[in-house]
Amino acid sequence: MSPDADVDVVILTWNDGPLLEIALESALGSRGVAVQVIVVDNASDPPAVVPRDPRVELLVNRENRGVAAARNQGARRGTAPFVCFLDSDARLEPDSLGRLLEPLRADADVAMSAPVFNDQAPAASAGKAPTASTKLARLMNRRSDYDTSAATVGAAPSWDVDFAIGACQVFRRDAFTAVGGLDESFFYGPEDVDFCLRLRERGWRVVQVRDAGCEHPPRRRFRGLLSKRGAAHAWAVTRYLWRHRGFERKVAAA
Repeated sequence: MSPDADVDVVILTWNDGPLLEIALESALGSRGVAVQVIVVDNASDPPAVVPRDPRVELLVNRENRGVAAARNQGARRGTAPFVCFLDSDARLEPDSLGRLLEPLRADADVAMSAPVFNDQAPAASAGKAPTASTKLARLMNRRSDYDTSAATVGAAPSWDVDFAIGACQVFRRDAFTAVGGLDESFFYGPEDVDFCLRLRERGWRVVQVRDAGCEHPPRRRFRGLLSKRGAAHAWAVTRYLWRHRGFERKVAAA
Protein backbone atom coordinates (compact mmCIF):
# COMPACT_ATOMS: atom_id res chain seq x y z
CA MET A 1 0.00 0.00 0.00
CA SER A 2 1.18 3.51 -0.78
CA PRO A 3 1.74 5.60 2.38
CA ASP A 4 1.48 8.76 0.26
CA ALA A 5 -1.97 8.18 -1.24
CA ASP A 6 -4.54 10.95 -0.80
CA VAL A 7 -7.45 8.65 -1.60
CA ASP A 8 -8.01 4.91 -1.44
CA VAL A 9 -10.41 4.07 -4.28
CA VAL A 10 -12.34 0.89 -3.46
CA ILE A 11 -13.93 -0.83 -6.45
CA LEU A 12 -16.13 -3.83 -5.79
CA THR A 13 -16.51 -6.27 -8.66
CA TRP A 14 -18.62 -9.33 -9.31
CA ASN A 15 -18.58 -10.77 -12.83
CA ASP A 16 -18.14 -7.29 -14.31
CA GLY A 17 -15.74 -8.13 -17.12
CA PRO A 18 -14.52 -5.08 -19.09
CA LEU A 19 -16.52 -2.66 -16.93
CA LEU A 20 -14.00 -3.14 -14.14
CA GLU A 21 -11.11 -2.21 -16.42
CA ILE A 22 -12.81 1.07 -17.41
CA ALA A 23 -13.56 2.05 -13.80
CA LEU A 24 -10.07 1.13 -12.65
CA GLU A 25 -8.33 3.03 -15.42
CA SER A 26 -10.45 6.09 -14.71
CA ALA A 27 -9.33 6.08 -11.07
CA LEU A 28 -5.67 5.65 -12.02
CA GLY A 29 -6.04 8.56 -14.44
CA SER A 30 -6.95 10.99 -11.66
CA ARG A 31 -5.17 14.31 -11.96
CA GLY A 32 -3.59 16.15 -9.03
CA VAL A 33 -4.52 13.39 -6.55
CA ALA A 34 -2.41 10.42 -5.44
CA VAL A 35 -4.58 7.30 -5.51
CA GLN A 36 -4.33 3.72 -4.35
CA VAL A 37 -6.92 1.45 -5.95
CA ILE A 38 -8.18 -1.55 -4.01
CA VAL A 39 -10.26 -3.95 -6.08
CA VAL A 40 -12.38 -6.40 -4.10
CA ASP A 41 -13.49 -9.39 -6.15
CA ASN A 42 -16.63 -10.92 -4.65
CA ALA A 43 -16.07 -14.42 -6.07
CA SER A 44 -16.28 -13.58 -9.77
CA ASP A 45 -16.23 -16.44 -12.29
CA PRO A 46 -13.76 -16.15 -13.90
CA PRO A 47 -11.79 -14.22 -11.26
CA ALA A 48 -11.10 -10.54 -11.87
CA VAL A 49 -7.80 -9.51 -13.43
CA VAL A 50 -6.06 -6.21 -12.67
CA PRO A 51 -2.98 -4.59 -14.21
CA ARG A 52 0.44 -4.92 -12.65
CA ASP A 53 0.68 -1.50 -11.12
CA PRO A 54 2.01 -0.63 -7.65
CA ARG A 55 -1.05 1.56 -7.16
CA VAL A 56 -3.42 -1.40 -7.54
CA GLU A 57 -4.16 -4.21 -5.09
CA LEU A 58 -6.59 -7.08 -5.67
CA LEU A 59 -8.43 -8.78 -2.82
CA VAL A 60 -10.21 -12.00 -3.82
CA ASN A 61 -13.08 -13.49 -1.81
CA ARG A 62 -14.00 -17.15 -2.10
CA GLU A 63 -17.69 -16.29 -1.76
CA ASN A 64 -19.87 -13.27 -2.42
CA ARG A 65 -19.76 -11.40 0.88
CA GLY A 66 -22.27 -8.76 -0.20
CA VAL A 67 -21.72 -5.10 -0.93
CA ALA A 68 -21.30 -3.77 2.61
CA ALA A 69 -18.86 -6.40 3.88
CA ALA A 70 -16.71 -6.32 0.75
CA ARG A 71 -16.54 -2.53 0.65
CA ASN A 72 -15.59 -2.44 4.33
CA GLN A 73 -12.89 -4.99 3.55
CA GLY A 74 -11.44 -2.74 0.87
CA ALA A 75 -11.69 0.47 2.88
CA ARG A 76 -9.99 -1.07 5.91
CA ARG A 77 -7.16 -2.39 3.76
CA GLY A 78 -6.09 1.16 2.92
CA THR A 79 -4.53 3.94 4.98
CA ALA A 80 -5.24 7.14 3.04
CA PRO A 81 -7.12 9.91 4.89
CA PHE A 82 -9.91 9.80 2.31
CA VAL A 83 -11.73 6.86 0.72
CA CYS A 84 -13.78 6.63 -2.45
CA PHE A 85 -16.35 3.92 -3.03
CA LEU A 86 -16.68 3.58 -6.80
CA ASP A 87 -19.06 1.28 -8.63
CA SER A 88 -17.52 -0.92 -11.30
CA ASP A 89 -19.87 0.62 -13.89
CA ALA A 90 -18.84 4.18 -13.01
CA ARG A 91 -16.10 6.23 -14.67
CA LEU A 92 -14.27 9.12 -13.05
CA GLU A 93 -13.05 12.04 -15.12
CA PRO A 94 -9.42 13.13 -14.48
CA ASP A 95 -10.44 15.98 -12.16
CA SER A 96 -13.34 14.18 -10.41
CA LEU A 97 -11.57 13.19 -7.23
CA GLY A 98 -9.86 16.56 -6.87
CA ARG A 99 -13.18 18.37 -7.08
CA LEU A 100 -14.86 15.96 -4.70
CA LEU A 101 -12.06 16.50 -2.18
CA GLU A 102 -12.45 20.29 -2.20
CA PRO A 103 -15.40 20.55 0.23
CA LEU A 104 -13.86 17.90 2.51
CA ARG A 105 -10.60 19.81 2.73
CA ALA A 106 -12.33 23.16 3.15
CA ASP A 107 -14.65 22.18 6.02
CA ALA A 108 -13.95 19.62 8.73
CA ASP A 109 -17.71 19.21 9.27
CA VAL A 110 -18.13 17.70 5.78
CA ALA A 111 -17.73 13.94 6.04
CA MET A 112 -18.74 12.96 2.51
CA SER A 113 -19.08 14.37 -0.98
CA ALA A 114 -20.67 12.86 -4.07
CA PRO A 115 -21.07 13.99 -7.68
CA VAL A 116 -24.00 14.97 -9.83
CA PHE A 117 -23.57 12.30 -12.47
CA ASN A 118 -23.05 13.44 -16.04
CA ASP A 119 -26.27 14.11 -17.95
CA GLN A 120 -28.42 13.42 -14.87
CA ALA A 121 -30.36 15.67 -12.53
CA PRO A 122 -29.06 16.04 -8.95
CA ALA A 123 -32.19 14.28 -7.65
CA ALA A 124 -31.34 11.13 -9.60
CA SER A 125 -28.66 10.17 -7.07
CA ALA A 126 -28.99 12.23 -3.88
CA GLY A 127 -31.35 14.29 -1.78
CA LYS A 128 -33.47 14.21 1.33
CA ALA A 129 -33.59 11.06 3.48
CA PRO A 130 -35.94 8.62 1.70
CA THR A 131 -39.26 7.97 3.40
CA ALA A 132 -41.43 4.87 3.29
CA SER A 133 -43.48 6.36 0.45
CA THR A 134 -40.35 7.24 -1.53
CA LYS A 135 -38.90 3.78 -1.11
CA LEU A 136 -42.18 2.08 -2.04
CA ALA A 137 -42.53 4.18 -5.19
CA ARG A 138 -38.98 3.25 -6.23
CA LEU A 139 -39.48 -0.44 -5.49
CA MET A 140 -42.60 -0.35 -7.66
CA ASN A 141 -40.74 1.54 -10.42
CA ARG A 142 -43.07 4.54 -10.14
CA ARG A 143 -40.26 7.03 -9.66
CA SER A 144 -36.53 7.09 -10.33
CA ASP A 145 -35.52 10.27 -8.50
CA TYR A 146 -35.32 11.37 -4.88
CA ASP A 147 -36.74 14.30 -2.94
CA THR A 148 -34.35 17.26 -3.09
CA SER A 149 -36.59 19.74 -1.26
CA ALA A 150 -34.07 19.85 1.58
CA ALA A 151 -31.24 20.77 -0.76
CA THR A 152 -30.31 24.20 -2.04
CA VAL A 153 -29.69 23.36 -5.67
CA GLY A 154 -28.85 26.66 -7.28
CA ALA A 155 -25.72 28.18 -8.76
CA ALA A 156 -23.54 27.02 -5.85
CA PRO A 157 -20.79 24.50 -6.64
CA SER A 158 -22.08 22.18 -3.89
CA TRP A 159 -25.00 21.87 -1.48
CA ASP A 160 -26.04 19.80 1.53
CA VAL A 161 -28.04 16.59 1.13
CA ASP A 162 -28.97 13.86 3.56
CA PHE A 163 -27.52 11.10 1.40
CA ALA A 164 -25.98 10.21 -1.94
CA ILE A 165 -25.98 6.78 -3.56
CA GLY A 166 -22.91 4.58 -3.23
CA ALA A 167 -21.97 4.57 -6.92
CA CYS A 168 -19.42 7.28 -6.08
CA GLN A 169 -18.89 8.47 -2.52
CA VAL A 170 -15.76 10.20 -1.20
CA PHE A 171 -15.48 10.38 2.57
CA ARG A 172 -13.14 10.89 5.51
CA ARG A 173 -11.58 7.73 6.84
CA ASP A 174 -11.97 8.93 10.43
CA ALA A 175 -15.71 9.50 9.90
CA PHE A 176 -16.05 6.02 8.37
CA THR A 177 -14.28 4.54 11.39
CA ALA A 178 -16.32 6.58 13.87
CA VAL A 179 -19.64 5.12 12.66
CA GLY A 180 -18.28 1.59 12.24
CA GLY A 181 -18.24 1.59 8.44
CA LEU A 182 -21.06 0.10 6.42
CA ASP A 183 -23.56 -2.11 8.23
CA GLU A 184 -22.67 -5.62 7.05
CA SER A 185 -26.09 -6.97 7.95
CA PHE A 186 -27.21 -5.34 4.69
CA PHE A 187 -26.17 -7.68 1.86
CA TYR A 188 -27.25 -5.49 -1.03
CA GLY A 189 -28.91 -2.15 -0.29
CA PRO A 190 -29.64 0.19 1.28
CA GLU A 191 -26.27 0.12 3.01
CA ASP A 192 -25.17 3.26 1.16
CA VAL A 193 -28.10 5.42 2.33
CA ASP A 194 -27.83 4.01 5.86
CA PHE A 195 -24.13 4.99 5.96
CA CYS A 196 -24.93 8.57 4.99
CA LEU A 197 -27.73 8.94 7.51
CA ARG A 198 -25.59 7.59 10.33
CA LEU A 199 -22.98 10.22 9.45
CA ARG A 200 -25.67 12.91 9.48
CA GLU A 201 -27.00 11.70 12.82
CA ARG A 202 -23.51 12.11 14.27
CA GLY A 203 -23.43 15.76 13.20
CA TRP A 204 -21.45 15.53 9.96
CA ARG A 205 -22.49 17.01 6.64
CA VAL A 206 -22.94 15.27 3.29
CA VAL A 207 -22.66 17.40 0.15
CA GLN A 208 -23.32 16.93 -3.55
CA VAL A 209 -20.86 18.55 -5.97
CA ARG A 210 -22.17 19.96 -9.23
CA ASP A 211 -19.18 19.72 -11.58
CA ALA A 212 -17.23 16.76 -10.22
CA GLY A 213 -17.60 14.95 -13.54
CA CYS A 214 -18.44 11.27 -13.18
CA GLU A 215 -20.30 8.91 -15.49
CA HIS A 216 -22.71 6.32 -14.15
CA PRO A 217 -25.74 4.78 -15.86
CA PRO A 218 -29.14 5.95 -14.59
CA ARG A 219 -30.94 3.78 -12.08
CA ARG A 220 -31.91 0.45 -13.55
CA ARG A 221 -35.54 -0.49 -13.11
CA PHE A 222 -36.11 -2.97 -10.31
CA ARG A 223 -37.75 -6.04 -11.83
CA GLY A 224 -37.48 -8.62 -9.04
CA LEU A 225 -39.83 -7.37 -6.34
CA LEU A 226 -41.51 -10.78 -6.03
CA SER A 227 -38.28 -12.78 -6.23
CA LYS A 228 -36.27 -14.10 -3.28
CA ARG A 229 -33.72 -11.35 -3.78
CA GLY A 230 -36.49 -8.77 -4.07
CA ALA A 231 -38.06 -9.93 -0.83
CA ALA A 232 -34.69 -9.73 0.93
CA HIS A 233 -34.19 -6.20 -0.36
CA ALA A 234 -37.67 -5.16 0.76
CA TRP A 235 -36.93 -6.51 4.25
CA ALA A 236 -33.62 -4.59 4.31
CA VAL A 237 -35.45 -1.39 3.37
CA THR A 238 -37.96 -2.01 6.17
CA ARG A 239 -35.11 -2.38 8.67
CA TYR A 240 -33.49 0.78 7.34
CA LEU A 241 -36.73 2.77 7.74
CA TRP A 242 -37.21 1.54 11.30
CA ARG A 243 -33.63 2.36 12.24
CA HIS A 244 -33.88 5.93 10.98
CA ARG A 245 -37.35 6.79 12.21
CA GLY A 246 -37.21 10.28 13.68
CA PHE A 247 -34.19 11.08 11.49
CA GLU A 248 -34.78 14.84 11.39
CA ARG A 249 -35.07 14.99 15.18
CA LYS A 250 -31.81 13.05 15.57
CA VAL A 251 -29.99 15.37 13.16
CA ALA A 252 -31.30 18.46 14.93
CA ALA A 253 -30.01 17.12 18.24
CA ALA A 254 -26.58 16.19 16.88
